[in-house]
Amino acid sequence: MKTLILAFGLLAVFIGLLICLRQFCIEKPPPIIVTSQGPTIERLERLATLVTSRVCVADVLVGESDSCKGCWLVRGDCLLTVDLSKAAIVDRDDTTKRATIRLPQPEVTHARVDHTRTRVWEVRSTSWVPWHADRSAGLLDEVMHQAQLMVAQAAGSKENIEHAKRSAEVIIGALFEHVGWDVKVTWQEAPTSDMKAVTVETCQR
Repeated sequence: MKTLILAFGLLAVFIGLLICLRQFCIEKPPPIIVTSQGPTIERLERLATLVTSRVCVADVLVGESDSCKGCWLVRGDCLLTVDLSKAAIVDRDDTTKRATIRLPQPEVTHARVDHTRTRVWEVRSTSWVPWHADRSAGLLDEVMHQAQLMVAQAAGSKENIEHAKRSAEVIIGALFEHVGWDVKVTWQEAPTSDMKAVTVETCQR
């Protein structure tokens, strides 16, 4: 009985050695190599809109109607973004893995007034008619409308646009550098701005 058990034990050890030997002797498959095809329009379009920065704006707006006058400390913010669906590849060298892409100018998007942080400094009557709070409603609506325009205009300053460009160049360059490509970013010519100065107009009731 002991001899039989010993024989089975030796057989199990022998089979185990054969399995281990086979594992070491089997030729390992060649490594899988993944290479990047570099920048393509489809790949850039998948990124959709690139958010480069968030701009916070604060200003004091004064509005006046025929019956009241008010002053508000306005706070707001907006995003500077680049529409990558309008990107174009102007040069590409697969040998040296270098490419140049042209992007549209950064745009101001999602401009908003932060009503939580906006404060009323003063609202008072300018008429001899007894004061009624409802008279300031139209003035408030117009001031908030102009405040949103002010936020967009302030965020779209030349300095902020240049900062957004530099951020986009760094982000896109790092994105393709990670897959072995040297990508340079150029920009479409900026359109002539027709944005007028923002003022708070008189609100007639």
